[in-house]
Amino acid sequence: MARKLLHSIFLLIFTLSGICYADDYYSQHAIGWHWYDDPKEKSIKKEEHAIYKNNPNLAVKEARNKITTALNQVIAEPSIENVEKYIALQEQLNNRAEKISDLWQQALLKNPELNYSINHPTNNVGLQVYHEQESKLKDEAIKQFSQKTGLFFFYKSTCPYCVRFAPIIKSFAERNGMTIIPITLDGISLPEFPNSKIDSGQAAQFHVTATPSVFAVNPYTQKAFPVAYGLTSETELRDNIYNIMTRYKGEL
Repeated sequence: MARKLLHSIFLLIFTLSGICYADDYYSQHAIGWHWYDDPKEKSIKKEEHAIYKNNPNLAVKEARNKITTALNQVIAEPSIENVEKYIALQEQLNNRAEKISDLWQQALLKNPELNYSINHPTNNVGLQVYHEQESKLKDEAIKQFSQKTGLFFFYKSTCPYCVRFAPIIKSFAERNGMTIIPITLDGISLPEFPNSKIDSGQAAQFHVTATPSVFAVNPYTQKAFPVAYGLTSETELRDNIYNIMTRYKGEL
């Protein structure tokens, strides 16, 4: 399955770019093209092949021109002969893509450190293990985060998104042992945070322009970073905090 997928990817890339370079492309005539085996022509082709081998950019350019010309010929003058020419080029393209796909697999077996899927699996079992490990890393990061950093939660009692978000962020903070300071912008506390602080300039200090808004604040370093704006899930909160810790490592 992986090999078929890789082959399909190569084929798509080559098709989009117009690349169809193949050794046989320049050294042999294609069936149905009505060429003849002229000794002089064979000699010329060998010289061309040597040039192309030493200059792959030229080879690709020439191949692209030939397949583009063949396709345009089919469109401009539809005929069996023109279609056959284009199919022959496409077949060479398919064969070359399959060969590269096989070589790709061989290279990965020879050099496993080049295999991206080892650390970033694509199959279901591998993805499950990957996500489990990623979840553990995030949980550990949240624990470290909660030891030094708290959350400022800005809201309005009349904001429906704030009303829905309040129990979410409260549950998140309690589950992860985080300190949260709720700040009401209209002086009215939500049921989840009856002892909310009334805004006394903090919103302006943090440049709060939307509610709900959540900021990570480290009282020791005096650093603050935005965590979330609008109605956000616990998963998104965790992911955002993990990204902040990864990006601003050592600053929080």
